[in-house]
Amino acid sequence: MKSLGSGIRSGNDIGKGQIRLEAEGERSRRERNLWAAALALAALAGIMVATAIDPHLDISLAAIFYEGADRGFGMRSQANLRILRELGYYLPFLVLLIAGLVLLHRMRNSRAEAALSARRFLFLALSLALGPGLLVNGVLKEMSHRPRPSQIVEYGGISEFRPWYAVDGTCDHNCSFASGEVAGATWLVAPASLLPPPWRAVALASAGLLTLAVALLRMAFGGHFASDAAAAAWVTLGMIFAFGWLLLRRRAGPYGFDASRPRA
Repeated sequence: MKSLGSGIRSGNDIGKGQIRLEAEGERSRRERNLWAAALALAALAGIMVATAIDPHLDISLAAIFYEGADRGFGMRSQANLRILRELGYYLPFLVLLIAGLVLLHRMRNSRAEAALSARRFLFLALSLALGPGLLVNGVLKEMSHRPRPSQIVEYGGISEFRPWYAVDGTCDHNCSFASGEVAGATWLVAPASLLPPPWRAVALASAGLLTLAVALLRMAFGGHFASDAAAAAWVTLGMIFAFGWLLLRRRAGPYGFDASRPRA
């Protein structure tokens, strides 16, 4: 019996040690992801500050993609790149639809998952609707009046260049600041953050790379300046943080909220 009791205690100790190691691993992953998120926000803020101090930096960066008076921003004439742009535009809505169906299925099959799944979907829907939807496309794009790169005098247009913080441009509707497509691509960080390890890290990296690709593509088309893309990403990440904090509490996720259980 003594040997049996010792074996049970030994097994319990091993189990507790394993749980402790897993918890430490999760904390380590969370810290790494928090640092990565902080660096991303700092880099985006740095672009905004740099282009505010020297607004013509936006013009210089746009010049990389300008091919002269004859071709303008020639990459926008390539059909395969236009298809890629359309994919980037519709992908967030497709992901939200798929996530909604998955979460609905889990709600119907497990009452214990119902409240958590509802919070997860609300997190996704609100961060998309109020970030890329309202703040970027509904507020910033409509009030900035900033002409797009292809519309300014420096690149064959007729409008005067305006810095991102000015609201006295000649654009009347659907203006350059900020980028709706970049905001949508950035939002993919939200569903990626709900995935379990190790898929979470892969999904977050993929979302980041896609956001960068969409930003460069919009600049190559003459549709946006670098500051337009940076502002859109910064605002969207802010909404993800805000609604994650309000709706989810995460012990081991990338931003310090836990999608694994509902809040008490």
